[in-house]
Amino acid sequence: AQDTSFNRSANSNELSVQAQAQMVAVTFYITVPANTDGSGRTVHIAGSFTPPYPQWDRASNAANRVDATHWTIALNLPDGTQVDYKYALGDWNYVEKGASCDELGNRSLVVVYGPGGTQTVNDTVLNWRNVSPCGN
Repeated sequence: AQDTSFNRSANSNELSVQAQAQMVAVTFYITVPANTDGSGRTVHIAGSFTPPYPQWDRASNAANRVDATHWTIALNLPDGTQVDYKYALGDWNYVEKGASCDELGNRSLVVVYGPGGTQTVNDTVLNWRNVSPCGN
């Protein structure tokens, strides 16, 4: 700083800060096969989430049943992060499968701070491993 007599003050202490990413309320709406209820199992989402959510834990992050073919879960995730994820019925022996009971790659999502700090994801699970028609 400088006063009106052109006297300069000593330098201020430096300060370094890093902005934190905004958190986004990401709501996953999951459509599941009609036979999901008959499995007696709960739908879970597992993936490369940031803390406090565990990494790839097929038994954490339980979704809430809406009706026989719809489940939902909301997670607070940092804006701008990429998440890879899958759905499972609480166990990797009951992971999601494709239309022909084929293996599927991970789903991928980039978290985007939308209106009101929210993001909506609509996913469909076609089949489950070890649940008819993919076994048992």
